[in-house]
Amino acid sequence: MHVNAHFRGRRRVRGVSLLEVLISVLLSAIGLLALAGSNVASIRYTKMSQYRGTAAMLAADLGERMRANKVGIKSYAFSGNGKTFDEQVAAAIDTDSSCQGLNPIPACTEVTVATYDMNNWRRIVRSQLPQGSVYVTIVDLPGPPAGQSAADVWIAWNDPAVANPDENTTDARNSATECPDGLSAGADKSIRCSFFRINV
Repeated sequence: MHVNAHFRGRRRVRGVSLLEVLISVLLSAIGLLALAGSNVASIRYTKMSQYRGTAAMLAADLGERMRANKVGIKSYAFSGNGKTFDEQVAAAIDTDSSCQGLNPIPACTEVTVATYDMNNWRRIVRSQLPQGSVYVTIVDLPGPPAGQSAADVWIAWNDPAVANPDENTTDARNSATECPDGLSAGADKSIRCSFFRINV
């Protein structure tokens, strides 16, 4: 009788140990899932930061082009010709050959230089950002001195990896608040825009 009670006690101890192991495994699994989630979020936001850095460099490139052609500054405005973001991405970029060749200077005016610059720059934007698109307006600054201008530049791209279903539509990162109305991005959360003011 004493022996049977001893064995029953040992069986109870073994059961408690197994339960402790199962709880430990469960807690470890939850911890690993949380770690994996944080790693995915880290990669996602690192990529977003990389795209924004690329957009900043592209805006600086456009600024240098504008400063080299201040007389034609108004011709750098680009509103997408009334196309939506998707239509702009699908449309071919025009080729302007009037400023190309061995001796382009006689054939170039400030307007054709600006057109060539914008076409060339838009190709670079599209090549360096996923479905890259642009929207540019020229703003007259109040003097003094008179005649000063600036460019408001939005650079947009499509990044489905950051379109989280739990993002609020009023989130500052949402395309509804980041992108200009003229870009027609709508409420598509996969479209990201960066805004730059370039003083010429």
